[in-house]
Amino acid sequence: MKSRPILVDGTLQELTEHGNDSFAMSMDEQHVNAEDFEGVLHWHYEIQITIVVSGSVLFKTQDKEFLIHTGEGIVFNSGCLHEPVPAEEGDCAYVCVNFHPKIVYGYPESLLRHAYVDPVLFSGELQAIPLREKPWHMEICTIMRELARVDMSQAFGYEIRMYSLVLQMWYLIVHNNERLLCKSTPVSFSERQRIKALTGFIHNNYMDAISLADIAASDHISKGECCRIFKRVTGTTPFSYLVSYRIRQSIKLLAMTDLNISEIAQNVGFGSGSYFTECFKREMKCPPLAYRKKLEKSRGDSPASVAFSAKSS
Repeated sequence: MKSRPILVDGTLQELTEHGNDSFAMSMDEQHVNAEDFEGVLHWHYEIQITIVVSGSVLFKTQDKEFLIHTGEGIVFNSGCLHEPVPAEEGDCAYVCVNFHPKIVYGYPESLLRHAYVDPVLFSGELQAIPLREKPWHMEICTIMRELARVDMSQAFGYEIRMYSLVLQMWYLIVHNNERLLCKSTPVSFSERQRIKALTGFIHNNYMDAISLADIAASDHISKGECCRIFKRVTGTTPFSYLVSYRIRQSIKLLAMTDLNISEIAQNVGFGSGSYFTECFKREMKCPPLAYRKKLEKSRGDSPASVAFSAKSS
């Protein structure tokens, strides 16, 4: 586990890289009274969950101070300014995990993001959460100790275990702040349940020519209500969701088959190869054939040599 200096730019954003696209989290151990440690007020896009492992640490934000003792912890939301300061003589140390919110929500337009991530990120009351009083606080601290153990072991599959532990902690934060989050978001539980039915219809019928009327009728609501629910829960329209889902399915065919562009377009519900290419370029920032070549290069062989041909299935 790393111990790294806290370096910031002119906006007080921390310059240290906390993971990357291949693994969107990192863990650090900081000894805040070490001679070479310099505490500084800073922020980062990643969410930070911390547990104090020795001594006591005073965590300062812009307007509050939290004294955290050994075995206790604190959560800092994305963008929250904070600074660690030793609160006693002797070793004062903490272990923290910094992770990008996409670990929780996955796709940018996912239900998880709009229902369970953004409401936390934008909550003024959940910018800093001390973990020292309630049973769920201690449960998160226990998970943090396990997370540190898994990170240190780096046994086969440890990255999956780390992701699952972060999700467990996020669930505890969301579950135990349900009233606050439901008050701050316009999305109701019934709407979240309804969007599952509407998107389920899309997932089962995306390869066919389906309309807004078809999607709305699948859950016995009007077209206007269908659009309203999609916008409130996913932040997008039913049509945009359908196109995005078709593109995601087309990527599987680009990777796993030797189908040409016209055949893939037909398989995922686009009317023509040219329209499919137009939509693909808009969503993925490159044409489908160029994307296939990138997949082949990263894998080191061609799709036809490792998978089936859909033409023969």
